[in-house]
Amino acid sequence: MRVAHISDVHLGYRAYGRTNEFGMNQREADVLKVFRAALRAALQAEPDLIVITGDLFHAVRPPNSSLIAAYKFLTELQTQRRGAPLVIIAGNHETPRIAESGCILALLTHIPGVQVVYDQITQLELPMLDACLLCIPSRGVSELEQRILEPHPNYRWNLMLLHGLLEGITPFALERPIDRRKIVREEWDFIALGDWHMYTQVAPNALYPGATEFTSTNIWDEAGNPKGWLLYDTTTRTHEFHTLRTRPVYDLTPIDATELTADELNGLIESRANSVESFEGAIVRQRVYNVLPELRSRIDGELLRELKAQALHYQLDLRAPRVGFRGGQLSVGESESDARLTLADEWQLFARSYPLPADIDREAFIVLGVQYLEGEASEPKV
Repeated sequence: MRVAHISDVHLGYRAYGRTNEFGMNQREADVLKVFRAALRAALQAEPDLIVITGDLFHAVRPPNSSLIAAYKFLTELQTQRRGAPLVIIAGNHETPRIAESGCILALLTHIPGVQVVYDQITQLELPMLDACLLCIPSRGVSELEQRILEPHPNYRWNLMLLHGLLEGITPFALERPIDRRKIVREEWDFIALGDWHMYTQVAPNALYPGATEFTSTNIWDEAGNPKGWLLYDTTTRTHEFHTLRTRPVYDLTPIDATELTADELNGLIESRANSVESFEGAIVRQRVYNVLPELRSRIDGELLRELKAQALHYQLDLRAPRVGFRGGQLSVGESESDARLTLADEWQLFARSYPLPADIDREAFIVLGVQYLEGEASEPKV
């Protein structure tokens, strides 16, 4: 059996305030475009089953524009597939806090062949494929400790669909990671995972396809990593990763401004931008470390306006000299007079005295906060 695996589409995601010729936020349009491309590519592959493992939508109440487009795209797909099975599980983004609120994914069940699981762990039987799918949506993750997960003995193929982060995937998870040993087991023919935004093979039969576009809070860690979907063969337990064309994202080589003049810094900012072949319409970050106020004030405003006009989004990330803690004491630059507290530094001071539950590692908690404030954490959520 061949399975097309798509995840973390985040329809309705918006950013940067730019709009296209139709008045739609450009990033919302980008996400819709790549989703349609993924569906068309999956259709061409003629899979027996298509699965979407969570966060199809970016929010519990997505914009009407994305909701209507998603319904249209999926209806077109299922019409051409003649209602062949397509299973969607809910991710954390489209799951309301109160179960009684319902889930936006329920609307998609009116499309022929589409089945949705959004509330609790559910076993879906697909007799036409001789397959059984154990579906674990975001809300069902809390049930895992009390459940015994076993394949259905009466079906040839047994698949698990899960939206959640397995332990070891990232050290910077806000929630407790899922016990890998409970999930990654040989008896499952395929374990289709969602929630992590980068293509990752956990085991030969367990895979994250990653997101279809750059929609994380911190996209910079993902820069240079391809986005796409998977085609998995349950017979051979092999897969193909199919890349999708997305809007380019560049995290340019950082600049150390410690000994630079204003002219030298402006020249480096311009040359870094010029080194990008497809700068036009891209999403770009340029970090500059050790920038003192007098140097910050002399950065070429005209150059920045030009770069921001060319790119979809250009972020010049200027950072003051770092503040550190040595032997429990505040240490900054070469002298005390250089000290300038950043948000990350203030966080450290606050977190060292904040009362925490006994089972929370304070140092790990502090490091996680620093990583997010400095925009350097690997964060799959958005």
